[in-house]
Amino acid sequence: MKIIINEVEDIEDVEIVINCKTIDENVTRIISKLKALEEKITGNKDGKIFILDTNEIFYFESVDKKTFIYMDREVFQTHLRLYELEERLKNTDFFRASKSTIINLRKVKNIVPMFGGRIEILLDNDEKLVVSRQYVPILKNKLDL
Repeated sequence: MKIIINEVEDIEDVEIVINCKTIDENVTRIISKLKALEEKITGNKDGKIFILDTNEIFYFESVDKKTFIYMDREVFQTHLRLYELEERLKNTDFFRASKSTIINLRKVKNIVPMFGGRIEILLDNDEKLVVSRQYVPILKNKLDL
């Protein structure tokens, strides 16, 4: 892969052009990662609405029909359901880890196999989450294991 960057004084916004022989899995992955850089999610806290950068989100969790956004040290609530978040964040570093959790792989420190086919994930903020047995193949596919 060759990367060329041209600085042009008279353009308003960043423009990215991809030249390729065919649109393969690698090109599709690059496009998804570029789109994810601009993805924002709104979260509520203390009666205020915050615009959150998905790169800073550790995970989403659904509890009692409410969806929460977990950052490094803060927790927000969102009106979006997990299936809506999953659809919105497909082809990014987020993956469904259980019926109630979506995890950001960028925030994973390490992965430990557990008894019964489950996997324990340690996040960068030292929180531990469990990947359900049925979602382990999705994780392995995302990590090319």
